[in-house]
Amino acid sequence: MEEKIILTFSSSLKKEVLGFFEKEVNQEGIIVERANPSQHVLSVDGQEVKIEEFGGIKKGSEVFIKNDLISLLRLSKR
Repeated sequence: MEEKIILTFSSSLKKEVLGFFEKEVNQEGIIVERANPSQHVLSVDGQEVKIEEFGGIKKGSEVFIKNDLISLLRLSKR
């Protein structure tokens, strides 16, 4: 059986976690590329991700996951 690693962090640490992936949050609260702030981070379904919606990053890529049920269900089907 493969062991899975689960990382849980408080909402106050979201910006710090994003910083490890070279991301930041713009004035509108949208997650963007640090090197190119006009480039918004997209979720699995191609939508912009706001900091309050940030739920995680899919392993092996930079597919950002919103913290709502629909996003989690879509991720589980991939």
